[in-house]
Amino acid sequence: MLKDQFNYMHIREVMDQLDVSRSTIDRWRKNKQLPSVKIGKEIYFDKNELMRWYKEFGQVRYPSLTPAEGTIKIGYTTVSTHMWSPLIVKEFGLLEKELRRIRPKDRIEIIWHKAKDGMELVKGLVAGTIHIATFGDYALSVSQLIGSLLPDFRPVLLAAGGKSANGSGFGLVVPAGLTLRHIAELATLPIATTFRTNAEYRLRKMLEAHDLPELNIIHRSIEDSVESLRQGRLSASIMWEPFLSLVHHQQIGKSIFNEELDLGFMAGVAADERWVQAHEDLTIAYLKAHLLAGRLIREQPNRAAEVLARETGFPSNVICRAVSKIRWDAALYLNDLKRLNDFNPGGAAGQAAPPGEKTEIRYDTRYLRIAAQELKLPPLPPLPLEGAWRKEIHY
Repeated sequence: MLKDQFNYMHIREVMDQLDVSRSTIDRWRKNKQLPSVKIGKEIYFDKNELMRWYKEFGQVRYPSLTPAEGTIKIGYTTVSTHMWSPLIVKEFGLLEKELRRIRPKDRIEIIWHKAKDGMELVKGLVAGTIHIATFGDYALSVSQLIGSLLPDFRPVLLAAGGKSANGSGFGLVVPAGLTLRHIAELATLPIATTFRTNAEYRLRKMLEAHDLPELNIIHRSIEDSVESLRQGRLSASIMWEPFLSLVHHQQIGKSIFNEELDLGFMAGVAADERWVQAHEDLTIAYLKAHLLAGRLIREQPNRAAEVLARETGFPSNVICRAVSKIRWDAALYLNDLKRLNDFNPGGAAGQAAPPGEKTEIRYDTRYLRIAAQELKLPPLPPLPLEGAWRKEIHY
């Protein structure tokens, strides 16, 4: 095809990958000199030119850190318990302590960016306004897809965040008084989910796996779903921690069909590879702080819960319940990566990627291995760990 021959992207692809409207693209072309090519009635964009423009539009620069000063920008979101390790890093000053240790005479500023969701963090990585981010597996897959389309952006997975096995971490929640005996009965209910997220992806994947017709899917925020469930105005919703623990604690809902929904989940710590290679000491420093945050959550959950309650607004007992259901282990496993590679965010929602068309998750374990070694943890192998999660050791 013409667009493949000349490394072009159609305007629709650009809209989808940057998550913007046609009017936004047109405004950028008119007012911000977004370079484009018109072929007949269609508009195309050169991938490399698009990436260069996007970097410039975001006012991004990648200066080398001087010996005396610099900046590290950390992106995080509080929307899911699996992604709370940066909050612990931030509130306990774990990164500051490590930076003072490795650069006692330098002045390095830490800028924390709180995002509403993982997709906002992906945009920040693409634009360079965020250096290291923690987000969910769906956003991670989207970042890898964008990286395959924009050669100047090379996202890399550095470590795992919180993990949940199938049947925990995510769940289909219905009112406490509602009883459904078979998953096919969902066809009679409207189901709420958040738009273009892990939750919607998993819901549609479940529908496909169980040969269910397109249900009445309602897009709304997770907070609205909880309130609607409380008021008796909602029949079902895909939820995740800590909202699962919240509705159980308040006895306004219950989870059903957890095993059937196949809702395992993993958050990840990611960055642009170019930034990582130019700032290896800062990358290792952050990963050491990340490892220490996971240890603190595992070993001192009540202490962590006090801080997390203050930062998120959830009750401490709900937070304790939520964090206890998650594996806090930064190590990457082959099985984790295999599941990530099965995502197909560029195709129809819920569809697995066809063989030969999967976007392989790019990862680099070198920096986590160094961080673990400096903390005197058991050595990590050069490649991701094989087999099931190890019960006896967490990183």
